[in-house]
Amino acid sequence: MAAAMLRDLFRPRAMDDFPGPFALRAHEVAEELRRDWERTCRDAAENRRLEELHATREDYHALLKGHLRLLEDYLALTEIHQRAFGANPVRIAEMTRAVDELRLLYEELFPRWQTSRDLAQILIEKFALPADRLQALAATHAPPPSWLEETDDPFSTE
Repeated sequence: MAAAMLRDLFRPRAMDDFPGPFALRAHEVAEELRRDWERTCRDAAENRRLEELHATREDYHALLKGHLRLLEDYLALTEIHQRAFGANPVRIAEMTRAVDELRLLYEELFPRWQTSRDLAQILIEKFALPADRLQALAATHAPPPSWLEETDDPFSTE
């Protein structure tokens, strides 16, 4: 009886397929945001643009957190729709994957990334080769003599 009343109160025809294609697109967007981070931070590290990347921190943090909150709220609303109206469980799974993907990216960076030094450390850990791989490469490829004279740190923020 209450379910019928709820349908009478809140069942706009435009929402018959709720959450609709947004659920699939949300996961694509979350994956795209991950790829954009990977590409941009690699480029910044390779081209010594860490200060420029760090300058985006506040806005990037706000955008990432805002999108995560939006997806979390949309997922919660989708779950309510499923309970009340039987929304498509595949769409809920897609929304859950999107939230999980974006949350993972967010938690990898924040609150740890506060300073440019924090960012440099995050990227060193991200892109550094494991010790066993470095040893294997060193055993077969000697560094050029000029490298022994270099003093620049490619991950330096200065």
